[in-house]
Amino acid sequence: MDTLGIIFSYTERENLRELTKRRTLSSLPIAGKYRIIDIILSNYVNSGVTDVSIITKNNYHSLMDHVGAGKEWDLTRKKGGLRVLTPYASPEMSIQSGMYRGDVEALARNMHSIRRSMAEYVVISGSGTLYSMNYRDVVEKHIERNADITAVYTRSMNGSKIVPPGVVIMDMDENERLYDLKYNTNGSTEQDVAWGIGVVVIKKSLLESLVADAMSYQEYDFYEGIMKRLARSLNILGYEYKGYVMEISSVTDYMKANMALLQKDMSAKFFESTIYTKIKDSVPVLYCDGCKVKNSIIADGCKIEGTVENSIISRGVYIGKGTVVENSIVMQNTQVMQNVVLDHVILDKDVIVRENRQLVGHETYPVVVEKLSIV
Repeated sequence: MDTLGIIFSYTERENLRELTKRRTLSSLPIAGKYRIIDIILSNYVNSGVTDVSIITKNNYHSLMDHVGAGKEWDLTRKKGGLRVLTPYASPEMSIQSGMYRGDVEALARNMHSIRRSMAEYVVISGSGTLYSMNYRDVVEKHIERNADITAVYTRSMNGSKIVPPGVVIMDMDENERLYDLKYNTNGSTEQDVAWGIGVVVIKKSLLESLVADAMSYQEYDFYEGIMKRLARSLNILGYEYKGYVMEISSVTDYMKANMALLQKDMSAKFFESTIYTKIKDSVPVLYCDGCKVKNSIIADGCKIEGTVENSIISRGVYIGKGTVVENSIVMQNTQVMQNVVLDHVILDKDVIVRENRQLVGHETYPVVVEKLSIV
């Protein structure tokens, strides 16, 4: 498919506290052995898009280490392939803070790389909303309807009509033509509306001219600076996505997304297409005598001596004897010693929890322990 994929590795409206202190959103672990970027890249590859650029903003070192040259996603190619675009690679940014003022400026500062692509169409996506989508269908519909811009939207998340805070609510007519949009400022509210999931399809030549035009007006937000401002002069159409959607903009969202993947039907929907990730040669899980594991995801290289229930355990984790881990996420190479109680807790990478400790959070406010901490 003659299409360029552009991924924003971050989102302006996330509040993941300590979890994104040392990493960008897209490199956050999910479902044990994966990272968010794995799901996004796999969507492109499974849709036949093999020319992909990742636009970063800050804390992108772990992301670059994870994706490398894109070998695991079959993106090491002479034509197209994977590119990671950093803000400091642009000479225009060197005299500024290095941070983009919005996604339009991010596109403008990386336009030199976008122009190099031989693709005719561009699919732009973010990292805060996860789904399993075939972009080929969206692009074909975009061409068929002769749209200038196609914006993907949904009317439900996890089977609910609750609209996340900060997302774009799209106002369309009966033909799905956009005539107005606004950001949801009412918090998580239950509404039967169309809200954008951050996916846009546009012709590359039109993207170049619209970005240049928006920059001349000092408009830095793609939705408001381009789509809302030009809604009456451009043919901007919606495309409804009816599949499973996970929205991640807070620690609570992150916990809910991981816990949802423990449900068999939800997991089947989300992993209906292959998800690729960085290969690590790890030994199988060692389940010791007396351990108990129920409804959990346990990645390779773990040693389980205690009890794990309704939890997600990443690679190389040790769970000590007499320890009970429930409704929690434990990331890579963390050690939880003997007789520990964890409930609604997120332990980042390389954490050590000493013997006889108790950490108890709540589903609406999980306890987060920062990377490299000792409790």
